[in-house]
Amino acid sequence: MSYIAIINLQVNNLKSIVGAINYLGFKTKITKSKNVISNSSGIILPGVGSYPEGMKKLKKFGLDNTIRNYFTKGKPILAICLGFQMLFSSSTEFKNTKGLNLINGEVKSLKILKTKQVLPNIGWRKLQIKKINNNKLFQKLRINPVVYFIHSYYVELKNKKLITSYINFGDKKIVSSIQYKNLYGVQFHPEKSCKIGLDILKNFLNQAKSYSL
Repeated sequence: MSYIAIINLQVNNLKSIVGAINYLGFKTKITKSKNVISNSSGIILPGVGSYPEGMKKLKKFGLDNTIRNYFTKGKPILAICLGFQMLFSSSTEFKNTKGLNLINGEVKSLKILKTKQVLPNIGWRKLQIKKINNNKLFQKLRINPVVYFIHSYYVELKNKKLITSYINFGDKKIVSSIQYKNLYGVQFHPEKSCKIGLDILKNFLNQAKSYSL
């Protein structure tokens, strides 16, 4: 039976994600079991809360290495919000914390950008999608779709070629999504972004279909 494993860090609300994936015709399993995750057709790493707490939970359950091993198998991973940030090397949130280091980059506070924008960044923002080949999450979407954000930290990448979209934050641009091989990360919440969000999730699920058991 094919299913999407939704990693349960016990620091997030997963109902919206489960509802969206089920609506799109895929079964889900909310789990922190290594076996359940390893045998899934795709995994979603969500997250709400602090970076140190999220990484602490991953390591406590031994899921940091499970995610890394899953990535090396080439099966699709979608990381959302805090989950997206944990893909990177480290974060300065509260203290210096090492991440999964699947992508070279650092998570920093939006405060250091010194814009006039209100923090945290909450609400609907227009994506500036990069025109690159094989941008799988944004296939067949209308130009500059609007999605929902809630975050106080942003990501700086070393390899700009991995960036698939930006948003304007005051007079600065910040990264809103990446794609690296079978790894997809979004700073926004597709599960809270109405039809556009469902279309983005559907594009991710299309990658998982090839790994259905």
